[in-house]
Amino acid sequence: MLLLRRWLEAHLQGLAYLLTGHRAVAQWIFFVLFLPGVLVHELSHWIVARLLGVRTGRLEIWPRRQKGVLWLGSVQVGHADPLRSSLIGLAPLVTGSLAAAAIGTHLRLDALGTMAIQGNWQAFWLALGTSARLPDFWLWVYLLFAIANRMLPSPADRKPWRPLLIFIALVTLVLLLSGWTPELSDNVRTWLREAIHFLIYAMTLIVIINLIAAILVAALETFVSVLKQQRVVY
Repeated sequence: MLLLRRWLEAHLQGLAYLLTGHRAVAQWIFFVLFLPGVLVHELSHWIVARLLGVRTGRLEIWPRRQKGVLWLGSVQVGHADPLRSSLIGLAPLVTGSLAAAAIGTHLRLDALGTMAIQGNWQAFWLALGTSARLPDFWLWVYLLFAIANRMLPSPADRKPWRPLLIFIALVTLVLLLSGWTPELSDNVRTWLREAIHFLIYAMTLIVIINLIAAILVAALETFVSVLKQQRVVY
């Protein structure tokens, strides 16, 4: 997901630059394209911070370039302990996964993976055609694409994770060395299994959408480069 997102971010801006010839216009096209995902990302931070009792400041949804990095939005969050800061940073990943799974279910894509694994391609294409005929199919595919590519936590979001992970690792090591091994109940095992299946479904759906988008962007970028006799160097 991270590699695909980085590639798409770079080449979508490059394609917009090839089409317009203006860097600022290309940045604005990129911003508008991912605006739904930016809104979900920043609002996730803001809502979780408020729920956890952490002070919030200015919420900004606006493109700006700082130190060579293009920022599409930001939210000011007050200082908090590592646990609450980590949860705030993790919020877009959780909301993005939930949104991806909900959109996939709405578009009836949840059964396609099972059909593909089973090799039932006739039923697969029939189900895909049925989904594609939904009146809002392409709108939801676009929203899935925009939200999925802004859901991964930024380096600033991941910064509080290190002390929390170190603490959890040390506590786990002490418990293992002391001979304590937890026994999970059947309900907990079922919940963990369902949570893992949910994440696999959401992430797989996002990767497939991004792979299709990457192929289309690469083909279009190559066509425009040949047509205009220009090439973007990354």
